[in-house]
Amino acid sequence: MDRHGSWARHAQRSARRRAFRRRWLFRRIGRRERSRESMSILSIQSHVVYGHVGNRSAVFPLERLGFDVWPVNTVQFSCNTGIPGWTGSAFGADHVSDIVRGLETLGVLSRCEAVLSGYMGSVETGAAIMTAVDAAKRANPGSIYCCDPVMGDEPEGVYVHSGIPEFIAAEALPRADIICPNVFEAEMLSGTRISSSREAAETADILHGMGPRVVVITSYRPDNDGRMGFFVSDGTMKRTVVAPVLPFPKPPKGSGDLASALFLAYYLKAGNVSDAMEATIGALYAVLEATLASGREDLAIVAAQESIASPTRKYKAEPV
Repeated sequence: MDRHGSWARHAQRSARRRAFRRRWLFRRIGRRERSRESMSILSIQSHVVYGHVGNRSAVFPLERLGFDVWPVNTVQFSCNTGIPGWTGSAFGADHVSDIVRGLETLGVLSRCEAVLSGYMGSVETGAAIMTAVDAAKRANPGSIYCCDPVMGDEPEGVYVHSGIPEFIAAEALPRADIICPNVFEAEMLSGTRISSSREAAETADILHGMGPRVVVITSYRPDNDGRMGFFVSDGTMKRTVVAPVLPFPKPPKGSGDLASALFLAYYLKAGNVSDAMEATIGALYAVLEATLASGREDLAIVAAQESIASPTRKYKAEPV
């Protein structure tokens, strides 16, 4: 854990240079009246033909919520790589850079309200994504960056290439306005352990110090009581939502990608982390419950689309 702590200290120093400017930008974002038609999101993630992970988990829900989405795919595979016999190719960093240069040439980045990133694939691709984030913020100083720091999960552990965790800590977090790690990733970045909502809040404070204004931590087990915890903090407001663990024989892939996209969308619409988290968990669980009822492993995003467009507030965000 000392190694992870050193990443945190390095990123904290980088983050301080950006913190003041980001605070006033977020206050402006929270107060500003937004038109759904004007909102565009640049989503840079993996892509599969069959199933719902990466951009396939993010793009349709964002569009269903009224956003114009510009997807840039870091890979294109037949299905997620956990399924035997998958095929396809990873795109190099030059592919991402070339697409973003094309958007700059078109002069449309000023309309980009947010950049969303997920699985990076390589440090070089990560660097291209950071260049895209910088370009979007230059063109539109009010745009925000939502980073899903995909690195690993339980029980698999770390499943990204060497160097990516360090890159995320040193380069992505200082630029990020919002981060959405799962509990494994939050612990890895902060050097902590999370087994309660109080520990989630302490971890969020460390992650705030590394740059992000808003921290979302998913899939922790609060107080080991058999339920699933979801935590959000904007540095002042700290909230947790507790929901049941659904009886999946094998948990579906892509739920983290979906949760990050949903939170970004609802946050842009509401400007409030508590409301955004309640809507996110309401929509996420509608998809998960539809998936469980279907008996299939693939997320039932299309079947549950009405619950994404109009999420119930079944699960309440409670103060921590």
